[in-house]
Amino acid sequence: MAQVLSQEEIDALLGGLDDLASEEPEESSKAEQSPDGIQPYDFTNAARLTRVRFPAFDVINDYFNRGLRTTLSSILRVVVDSTVVPTEIITFKEFLRRVPVPSNIHVLKMEPLRGHVLMVVDSQIVFSIVEIFLGASQFGQMRVEGREFTSIEQRLIKKVVNALLSDLERAWRPIYPVTLQYVRSEINPQFAKVAQDDDTVLVSKYQLELEEVTGFMTLCIPLTILQPIKNKLQTSFQGEESTDPQWRQGIILNLRQTELDFVVPLGKATISGAELLDLDEGDIIQLDTNVDDLLLAYVQGLPKFKGSPGIKRGHRAFKIESLILNPDDL
Repeated sequence: MAQVLSQEEIDALLGGLDDLASEEPEESSKAEQSPDGIQPYDFTNAARLTRVRFPAFDVINDYFNRGLRTTLSSILRVVVDSTVVPTEIITFKEFLRRVPVPSNIHVLKMEPLRGHVLMVVDSQIVFSIVEIFLGASQFGQMRVEGREFTSIEQRLIKKVVNALLSDLERAWRPIYPVTLQYVRSEINPQFAKVAQDDDTVLVSKYQLELEEVTGFMTLCIPLTILQPIKNKLQTSFQGEESTDPQWRQGIILNLRQTELDFVVPLGKATISGAELLDLDEGDIIQLDTNVDDLLLAYVQGLPKFKGSPGIKRGHRAFKIESLILNPDDL
């Protein structure tokens, strides 16, 4: 038998819920704080409580994202767009929980840093790259779920990953030069444990768009690997290496057009004031160099070359015999 509540009974029920909601925070706060004012610390959630910022790491991600877009577009012959997702600091266990099975996981080594990092490529992106390599006119049609990668698919994606490692090394170079080595590939995340479950990791994601196909490529770097260069990564400003070819060519062109003073002294002589006053037309001054001696050529007042004077096509010339790398050795 259904019973209809009156308005007073409804208001009483809502009032009781409000009282419970107001009492729960007070009880939880009392439970968290001891009489001495000590609050418990959960070491398993230390990664979430860590407020460490790495401004230089954002610069690395931006550099790598530019190279990633250019390299993939060049290799696949299609327009590839990529976007950097903000870096996360989580536990390694939580990262593995997010990686689906099967996944295209690559274990990399960063020299001279000790340890391994992970590069994970979404299955949809892997299958699309394979379709492009095999000449498919339309890609993104392969079935992703329910099957693993074949040896041919793994070899093709490894070719792409090796090409991206050069871009990643170039992105790290302004901050800290590293050499990336390909170690192995895995399908199951449980076989790619490069850190302990409770270790903190930096997770950088790049959203890739291959026409109508969208997926992610993820880099997972344990924080323990970056401890030796932690101060460099926390620096807010880093010198940027010029990677723009037009800018580089412009600088080279301006340097080539710069005018410089090129002076080749034939020799020196010391005479007195009386001898200078007695000089007349036809007199000979003895220099401190012989005819066969090599002369120094000065560029902007600095010695740069050694050579011999002469005549070339009716003009005075200087034949360079050797370069002077260190003027202090003269």
